[in-house]
Amino acid sequence: MILAILQVRVSSTRLPAKVLKPIFGKPMFLHQYERIKRSKLINKIVIATSDDMSDNPIEELCIKNSIDYYRGNLHDVLDRFYQTAIKYKPQHIVRLTGDCPLMDPNVIDTVIETHLNGKYDYTSNTLEPTYPDGLDVEIFTYQCLIEAYKMASLPSHREHVTPYIYDKNNNYKLKNVSNIENLNYLRWTVDEELDFQLVNKIFEELYFENPEFSYRDILKLIVRIPELKTVNAHFNRNEGFGISRKNDLIDEQQPSKKITQNRYIKSQNLLNRSRKSIPLGAQTFSKSITHFPEGVSPHFIEYGNGSRVWDIDGNEYIDFSSSLAAITLGYNDIDVNNAVKNQLEKGSIFSLSHPIEVEVAEKLIEMVPCAEMVRFGKSGSDATAGAIRLARAYTGRDHVAICGYHGWQDWYIGATSRNRGIPKSTAELTHFFQFNNIESLEKIFKNHQNNVAAVILEPMNTEFPQNNFLQLVQELSKKNGTVLIFDEMITGFRFSNGGAQEYFGVTPDLATFGKGIANGFPLSAVAGKAEIMKLMEEVFFSFTFGGETLSLAASLATLKKLQHEPIIKQMRKQGQKLMEQTSQILNEYGMKDLVRLSGDPVWSFIHFNDTHSYSQWEIKTLFLQEVFKRGVLTTGTHNISYSHTDEDLSIIKNVYQEVFLLLKKAINEGNLYEYLETKPIEPLFKLR
Repeated sequence: MILAILQVRVSSTRLPAKVLKPIFGKPMFLHQYERIKRSKLINKIVIATSDDMSDNPIEELCIKNSIDYYRGNLHDVLDRFYQTAIKYKPQHIVRLTGDCPLMDPNVIDTVIETHLNGKYDYTSNTLEPTYPDGLDVEIFTYQCLIEAYKMASLPSHREHVTPYIYDKNNNYKLKNVSNIENLNYLRWTVDEELDFQLVNKIFEELYFENPEFSYRDILKLIVRIPELKTVNAHFNRNEGFGISRKNDLIDEQQPSKKITQNRYIKSQNLLNRSRKSIPLGAQTFSKSITHFPEGVSPHFIEYGNGSRVWDIDGNEYIDFSSSLAAITLGYNDIDVNNAVKNQLEKGSIFSLSHPIEVEVAEKLIEMVPCAEMVRFGKSGSDATAGAIRLARAYTGRDHVAICGYHGWQDWYIGATSRNRGIPKSTAELTHFFQFNNIESLEKIFKNHQNNVAAVILEPMNTEFPQNNFLQLVQELSKKNGTVLIFDEMITGFRFSNGGAQEYFGVTPDLATFGKGIANGFPLSAVAGKAEIMKLMEEVFFSFTFGGETLSLAASLATLKKLQHEPIIKQMRKQGQKLMEQTSQILNEYGMKDLVRLSGDPVWSFIHFNDTHSYSQWEIKTLFLQEVFKRGVLTTGTHNISYSHTDEDLSIIKNVYQEVFLLLKKAINEGNLYEYLETKPIEPLFKLR
């Protein structure tokens, strides 16, 4: 598809409202639109105007004349072009400006043909202009536009859309289309009143005889009326572009704060609105401004597909957060979607249990080593709270030893700094021990002999278990008559089909699952030994939506796909590549003391260290600001999904090369705050 975008706005500084100036009673830009329509190669034309009130007449005229249009950023024209293009996903884009009412469709088609035949990235008749000013045509690939949108920061790049592409001529295959005769001295564009008078005169002379007159007809007219060649010849070509280039020199040493903020206008507006009705403006701490610095981050995602997501401003990202590791297959997985659609036609919830509850429970028992019986919840906190309640009922004890994050319920969150609203008596029953430090767990057992109901831990987070740590935890729990619970919210169906317990060969008494169990649909599970799980017949663990069928259908499709496709093998392969290429960048830049990697290839982490001048949170905030700007969504983790491709890895490699180099420069020169466009984030909570 070849999409022509005609750039039109009223707020011209040199000749205000020029595009609306009438020629034979019709606004000038509509004459141009009619001429562009005669192109034989353009598939669709869209008017791209701004969302400024001054451009309301443009919208009204488009509606009246059944013309497709898009309204976007007034000042960031590149953003406006990109937002227009993503609605249509063309292969190639023709850029035309609304001040060229004498545009010739044959010239357009000549440039398009040259572009397609040579398989160029960018083609125009303006790199070395030999056509009259006012017959300017540019065509470029959709991929070029995406890259320019993500990377361009100079004023000329944002205002004039394409300079980033031809300024980076080593990156792209460029082509100039030349006219047989050099007509560069002729000026047929409209920027000044004399320009308009000239164009109006040409229409008066040619339009009634032939409304489809060509530029060669104008040349014949000039031979007949020579003064048409000189009436506006004293004006410089591309004067506005020259002004933008001067602004580049002023801005090139400064961080492009305005451009970054322009990326998130809709997001910021909706955040301001949401905070009036939703605390923090989000339902999840990890999706709120506590993790995404305000003003330089997207705050609302509109849709996702595969490894990509798009925010409400239309910005595209490769998502390495993967919905807090809930997405393992990729967004919009066709098998999961079809399973949910089929179940939706039958119903989502009923007055009795549905057979799919049994099917999913049996599938989990088939896949998970510890699973002999299963109960479902909706959130991870449901499952971990249910497992702790079971352990207390089974042992008749009260105290709990924890390691890692286990949800929002009182029994856990009381051990953190975010413990407001939790009874002190409840908080005092929870005790934190350190991963890979068996002595810290032994101390809890020593201090609370015969009163520890449960040991709950993530079998792995940032660190691999060392020195048989998991086996020692299992032995210590068994020795003290304590229920061992693995919190496998993330490791489950990510480390292996049977979770981290299968991967590391240590089987707990109980395990909790969520996130990837249904590729992001709201479902969690408690699974474990039958003698403990049977207490669920007495322990109250009950939900109206516990047997909701859409999430169960998603889970069954996900689990079956895990069994029949090399999902985890592929995730581990891609994650390993990502860790290796990131480590290589850090080594190359000599940044190992500042940044380190940890975790498993399917779930890895970037850690920032404090320096003499800056905290890890200040450094991380700049990191987030810059990766978001370049189309990568992460909060410092790489939650790999089956949909992450080699192309995704290549893109994030390029992004990290730029961003880590920027971090190093900002820290070494001591001017990090000159680059930082927002206040630094702070840690969400700390354990007591």
